Amino acid sequence: MNIELESILLTRYSEDKHKTLKDELETGTSRSSFIHQIGERLEDSKDNNKSIYQSAFVVEDLGTPIGYLYISSRIRDEVFLEYAVLKEYRGKHYGSTIIRETSKYLFENHNIRAIRLDIDPSNKNSINAAEASGYTVDEEEFASRNYTGRMQFVKDNEYYMSKHRGRK
Repeated sequence: MNIELESILLTRYSEDKHKTLKDELETGTSRSSFIHQIGERLEDSKDNNKSIYQSAFVVEDLGTPIGYLYISSRIRDEVFLEYAVLKEYRGKHYGSTIIRETSKYLFENHNIRAIRLDIDPSNKNSINAAEASGYTVDEEEFASRNYTGRMQFVKDNEYYMSKHRGRK
């Protein structure tokens, strides 16, 4: 299952084509806990042609793998996105492109009310990319959802942002 967005392609992992991408992303440095799960998520999702949820994609630009995107399982009418851009493609606005185009696709093609991002607070480029794509800090919404025990973790380790359908 491929998803063609405006300027990038979300495609399933292929060992032949994407092994280098998986290896580079897994050895990346981040305080985010998902970075070391990328390989497993890509492998687990490669044959999933039925659903975009709980699925990992390789992000390609003109056939070149530039990053990774994970769309969490749907909880009510919300999803979480996780993404990573290969080091050599950082600073070229791919982060904001991934966030903006994936968000647009989800809002237009799925009954999603909100999309959420957990961002390492030291990753200012990712925070800027999320803000440029219409995401805002959303600690109150998160706390109101009563995610037991997680609020302190988010305050200490992640910058919590969300975007809601219909809000610019």
